[in-house]
Amino acid sequence: MANHSRCGIAGLLAIGSASAWGQVTPESASTIIAVQSFASPTLETPVGFGGSWGSVGVGAFGQTLADDFDASAGVAFGLGDPDQYIGAELGIGFSSLTGDNSEDSFGDSGGFSFKVHRNLPGYSAVSIGVNGFGIWGGAEDSNDPSYYVAYSKMVPLGPFAGIVTLGAGTEVFNDPGEDGANVFGSGALYLTPQIALIGEYTGRFANAAVSVAPYSWLPMTVTVGAVNVTERFNADTELAVSVGFGFNFN
Repeated sequence: MANHSRCGIAGLLAIGSASAWGQVTPESASTIIAVQSFASPTLETPVGFGGSWGSVGVGAFGQTLADDFDASAGVAFGLGDPDQYIGAELGIGFSSLTGDNSEDSFGDSGGFSFKVHRNLPGYSAVSIGVNGFGIWGGAEDSNDPSYYVAYSKMVPLGPFAGIVTLGAGTEVFNDPGEDGANVFGSGALYLTPQIALIGEYTGRFANAAVSVAPYSWLPMTVTVGAVNVTERFNADTELAVSVGFGFNFN
């Protein structure tokens, strides 16, 4: 975990989140970090780290929604060099795979995400991004694009390690109907590089999750979490699952 290039791989986080995918904001941690078979540092919130040239991530996300279940999928591409200059990520997400929570079928609705990011000294990184722009289909009735800035840092914790993120963002990072920016954050305790315990606040919900990279030979990350554990807005806690695969063609 103490290798800077490996920490930098903890990006290209394109594959969805519960509230995020419901509102077409393809940004969450489940994909390119799988290149190094690392567990994810978040369930829904963005991070400062990101991908680079040659990195590609694909994945799917599903969540219970009251009495229904819906899922989404996406792909993201890394650009640039965040170590030497600036890195970037472009993601495209397809919402409502099951149609249980929408009249759209797969491919009928979705949107894009984009971020730029830079690796900094001390195993840290900063990113600026936008989720949910260029939306189409039923997703056009969702939130306006969500802008954010995020700072992440890897922290040694004795035999373990942690990744802490603090950021601020608009729209899905704030309560419904509220204008302006709101604070979000997350913390991941890595028991091993392949197992992480996650706690986060999205600016709207508090979530808890466990992320695993079950096979060292397979670039896959699986994250299972509880969304809205404090049951805000008189809503139940929901189950969320994401699966991501990461590839590096450099």
